[in-house]
Amino acid sequence: MWALITGIISILVGIMVIIKPKLLAWIVGIYLIVVGALAVIRFFL
Repeated sequence: MWALITGIISILVGIMVIIKPKLLAWIVGIYLIVVGALAVIRFFL
């Protein structure tokens, strides 16, 4: 089930990036901020 959801999200994001390439920078930026924040929180817990 998780693979299906991930696949659908990947397809939708891929289409959005093709239509609006600047969106890729936002997606990557937000992803890096979230992953970085989770890593810092996990380090201190």
